Formats: sequence, structure tokens, C-alpha cells
Amino acid sequence: MEGTLTQVQSEVPLLQPPAAPRSNFSCFHWLSVCSFVLLLVATTIFALLHFQIIPTPGHQDEFQSPEVFHIQTFLGSAPHAQAMTGERLAAHLTGKLQDGNIIWVSTPMNTFKTSSVILEENSLKIPQDGLYFVYTQVVYTGKDCLTMKATELTHTVNRKGEYPKVTPLLTSTKTACEVKSPSIWHQPIYQGGIFQLDEGDILSTETSHIPLLSLNRSGQVYFGVLAL
Repeated sequence: MEGTLTQVQSEVPLLQPPAAPRSNFSCFHWLSVCSFVLLLVATTIFALLHFQIIPTPGHQDEFQSPEVFHIQTFLGSAPHAQAMTGERLAAHLTGKLQDGNIIWVSTPMNTFKTSSVILEENSLKIPQDGLYFVYTQVVYTGKDCLTMKATELTHTVNRKGEYPKVTPLLTSTKTACEVKSPSIWHQPIYQGGIFQLDEGDILSTETSHIPLLSLNRSGQVYFGVLAL
């Protein structure tokens, strides 16, 4: 009997004491750390925006690309004496409407042209061989797209070299009024690229649908070169 009782007792599973409740200290600790890090990041970004270390969208022109900002920075900071000695060949022209065509002009207020770059017959003449950054932009606009059909807008920079044949350097086409809409529309076309140009090369532009160009806002339509 005693042997049987001992065997039964050995087969009964031992009851384990209930597990202690899991501590929430670790969760609260990590939540506190994450909150502190997020607060620190937000404060840093706010400080950078406040002191304009990070530019806000309001300080940028919606029609200008980063390349143009770099060009304008150089043109605005280049000493006048350095420009006149031709140490860096450059030209930045703005467009105005005259007799139904874009006329490229250089004025002391908002454009720049070294004396060695020749503006002749509405074209830029390259004074010496080298690598050049060529860039241009036009902006089209319209009151609405209710009566206007879908229209292809094209802007091209042409090169005429030693041979009389004209070669497109940059060309781009966009479509306006693909969808009917009563809203005012804007369509910018920006182009830029690096090219090996020769002395005497002539750069000119060719633009379609000129009556749709937006020339009321200064600095939207421009054409320029920068020697590299």
C-alpha cells in the first residue's frame, strides 16, 4: 500500500507558483527616450528654418531649378573687375516680347554679360573654345482650358557653327490643356546641359506659341551660358 501511495504521489504534477507580473518599466523607459529624441529633432529643424540655414519654400521661385540658383549665385557674387577681364565667360539674359518674338536683353539690374560674350542679332556668340553650361527657360500661361485645345509647346536652343547647318542643342516639348479646366494654368520649360563649343559658335533660341508666353513676371524667361 505504501508503495502504491508513493507512486501516485510521484505522478501528480507539482504546482508552480504563479509568475510575477511583468514590469512595465522597460516600455515606459523606451517611450520616454523616443519622445525626447523626436522633440530634439523637431527643435533642431525649427532652429535651422528660423535662421534660414534650411531654405523654406517661400524663399524659392517655383519656376527656377537648382542649377539656375547656382548660376545666379555666381553671377551675383562675381566682382565686376573680374567679369570685365574675362576670367569667367558668362551671360544671363532675360526675354521680352517685341514684334511677336522673344528679344534677349542684358540690363545691369537683373542680368549679366561679360564683354567678351557678344549678343548679336538676338543670339550669343561664343568667343573661345571650351566647355560651357547652356541653359534656358520659358513659361507659358493661359486663363483656362475650356475653349483651348491640347497644345504642344516647344522651346529649343540652336547652335550654328563653322558649317551653315543649324543643330539643336537643347529642345523640349510639353502639352498644355490636356484636360478641360476652368483654372489658370502655367507650364514652365527649363533646359540645361554642358557642351563643348567652338570659337565663333552662335547660340539662338526658337520658341513656339509665343503669344502664350508669360513675360509679366520678371526673371521667368531667360537664356544664358557659363564657361566651366
